[in-house]
Amino acid sequence: MRFTCMAAAAFIASGAAYAQQPDTTRRPPVTKADSLRADSIAAADSIQLVRELERIGNEPRPVVGAQAGGTPGPQNPRLLPDISAIGDLIADFSPDGSTQESANRFDIREVEIAVQAAVDPYFRGDVILGLSDLEGIAIEEAYLTTLSLPNQFQIRGGRFHMPVGKQNTTHRAELHTIEYPYVIQRFLGAEGLKGTGLWVSRIFAPFGFFQELQLTVVDRFGGEAHGHEEEEGHVEPVAEEPANKRLSGLGYSARFRNYWDLSEATNIELSASAATGKQIQGVECFGFDDPGDPISCALPGDATGVNVRQSLVGADFTFRWRPLQQGLYKSFIFQSEYFRQLNDKTPPFRRNPGVFTVYDGPVRNFDGAYAFARYQVTRRAFVGGRFDWLRDPEADGETFSAASAYLTFFPSEFSKLVAGYERTFPSGDLKGLNRVLIQATFALGPHRPHPF
Repeated sequence: MRFTCMAAAAFIASGAAYAQQPDTTRRPPVTKADSLRADSIAAADSIQLVRELERIGNEPRPVVGAQAGGTPGPQNPRLLPDISAIGDLIADFSPDGSTQESANRFDIREVEIAVQAAVDPYFRGDVILGLSDLEGIAIEEAYLTTLSLPNQFQIRGGRFHMPVGKQNTTHRAELHTIEYPYVIQRFLGAEGLKGTGLWVSRIFAPFGFFQELQLTVVDRFGGEAHGHEEEEGHVEPVAEEPANKRLSGLGYSARFRNYWDLSEATNIELSASAATGKQIQGVECFGFDDPGDPISCALPGDATGVNVRQSLVGADFTFRWRPLQQGLYKSFIFQSEYFRQLNDKTPPFRRNPGVFTVYDGPVRNFDGAYAFARYQVTRRAFVGGRFDWLRDPEADGETFSAASAYLTFFPSEFSKLVAGYERTFPSGDLKGLNRVLIQATFALGPHRPHPF
């Protein structure tokens, strides 16, 4: 009994002594900046852990035995490719009738099907098919990308959107606006400039900020070759030889990107682009010889056109702002691009005396630009506007301008609703044209990343 009392007294005394000692485990109050920094470190650790688990999961495993029936099955579900679809729906409420290419008020502009996966530790494969009522099924993109080249090099082979300017590498359904800016539509094409060939890029930072050089060579400049077929009464011109017969007739492009972080919330990107290649331009002749037969244009064989060089130079600027503490609710982006189209003013063909010759291609240079801004007002809503200006090559260089406004709502990252109003001002048309468009896009399956 005496021993028990003494032990109890000693325990109480030691507890009192412990209570009187300073609490060395107490830490100073945690500030919001420290909390954000800790969250960033935790997120980075989580990303690193996920990548490590994916790497381990992708390592080949020995087949222990066969499944029932004697046929071995896949040991890793990651070997299955990511399959996704993006639907692009349009409603056109313009007061003067539909302004869509299909002339429909309500239209499925396009559905994209994407199949993407790592082929092995060295390559990644991407296949994107476009489905539309006007074009049927088309290969939008299909390329193989290297994953493990040294010195930040990357090579891509196949069909892709060429890196000319900022917006061209973004698919139409994923734009901030409903359609490409008019300078891209007129100079590069309604769906952007694509090509089949090789893409080489390298990221480096010799001056303390990130830079990237992107070089491409493609089979044809300005899209795939056209056959000698009639389309709505128009016969596509045919040259003496394909433009890609000689290396000088291939399409080439280069883009040099520069990226700066101004602060933790703001960054800018300034880039320059150039592209060149040869395209077929039609030649028509009018005149008759003595028997009344049409006079030849002096083009070889059955040629009705010539391969003419066309080049493009441009620059783009992007400013982004997203505060750390309100990144989910507030952001701002300003983006602008300028292009100048350079055309051969002396087409390479000989004119016969006494023959009236009409060259269908452009013989002067054109330029154009746009400026776009978008502000995030809530977590899911954005307001934006764009101004377009160009010397329109489809109207012999007449001035074309347009102003548009957009309200965008994201129910989630897999769906988007956009309401847009646009007023265009073609040269000489003081009244202009009003357009009212509604766009709805949705993504099924794994969502592919947007170009940064």
